[in-house]
Amino acid sequence: MEVSHPTAKPLGQAGITSLRRWLQIGIPRAFAWLATTIYGLTGDWRTWLPLGARTSAHLAVIVVALLAIGLSNVEWPAQAAAGLSAPVLSASAGGDEKGEHTLDRAQVVLDRSSNHQLSLNSASTYNYSQAITRLAQPHTIIPERPRLDVVTYTVQAGDTVQSIAAQFGLQPTTIMWADSAIEDAPDLLQIGQQVTILPIDGVYHQVTEEDTVESIAEKYKVEPEAIITCSYNHLSPPDYAIRPGMRLIAPGGEKPYVPKVVTVYAGSVPAGAQGTGQFQWPVLGSITQGYWYGHRAIDIGASTGSAVLAADGGFVSFAGWTDLGYGYLIVIDHANGFATYYAHLSGFYVQTGQAVGRGQVIGAVGSTGWSTGPHLHFEVRYYDTQQNPRVYLP
Repeated sequence: MEVSHPTAKPLGQAGITSLRRWLQIGIPRAFAWLATTIYGLTGDWRTWLPLGARTSAHLAVIVVALLAIGLSNVEWPAQAAAGLSAPVLSASAGGDEKGEHTLDRAQVVLDRSSNHQLSLNSASTYNYSQAITRLAQPHTIIPERPRLDVVTYTVQAGDTVQSIAAQFGLQPTTIMWADSAIEDAPDLLQIGQQVTILPIDGVYHQVTEEDTVESIAEKYKVEPEAIITCSYNHLSPPDYAIRPGMRLIAPGGEKPYVPKVVTVYAGSVPAGAQGTGQFQWPVLGSITQGYWYGHRAIDIGASTGSAVLAADGGFVSFAGWTDLGYGYLIVIDHANGFATYYAHLSGFYVQTGQAVGRGQVIGAVGSTGWSTGPHLHFEVRYYDTQQNPRVYLP
């Protein structure tokens, strides 16, 4: 059976005509577009400025990053020195029985040609395991050094025995017992007053003709050895002789407290002049000094002329000037065992024997007597024993 295959038809005249027309139109258009584009790139170059600027910025960032990566692999001299390890003595032959080793003619050689290796010319063996690095510390720490002898301090405005003691790292009683004037009135300092500052806590004693080391030690409740061995007393063996007039420190010594006594009114008590037992604040202000062994009162800071009120009802047993450092002082007897003291006043508006009521204005804040600034020195006494006023105030 004979199979017949179709034969390809030749390209017609219409197809040839269409291809020719496309070539005639497309090729000129392509050349025209290419020419226009080249002209735009070469002729109107200003349009490429923003693109060029952005491209340059990106290239600069890439260059900096490549430089940083490349330099990070470079070993600088400072890094090489910081990378050296500290010598640590190893337990090898050549040491004594206690494991102590000595370095005999040790010489560390920095060999730059062998990656900063260390070599030792020594009779001992060492290993290097800890790096030596410099600690970045911009502040200089000045250690607190002990005082080598007795010094003096000049009282400034606002100073108290407590603040001076804190400044020198001592107990307030040490400041008080080192000076008879402060001991008599520890809460009544004067600006410009000289204060004796001991190097340690204790009592500063002036030797009399009757004194012995044993009697001084017994007086201040310390052992004689504490006085003898105290380097600040400069006593020489073997007899550790003392002489009248010299000053000795009794380390850790104590003295009994003796309250100041003010002569008060002894007349008849006005009728009905008796307190309620409930106290109020005598003045508006802030506490500048609290209650402690040598200051059995509170100081209330306030401006000069501020009104001072009676903390409770009673009668005035004293109103006037004192020579005990109080300056102008008012004492109110509450006729129930309590009495209140109001010191350093700039003025007072009551008189001795006068009955006063709770909250009545009796005076004005001042800074008279031994005082470093305007405030009210306020005491509460119960049968002549000084109490902490904060216990009784609301």
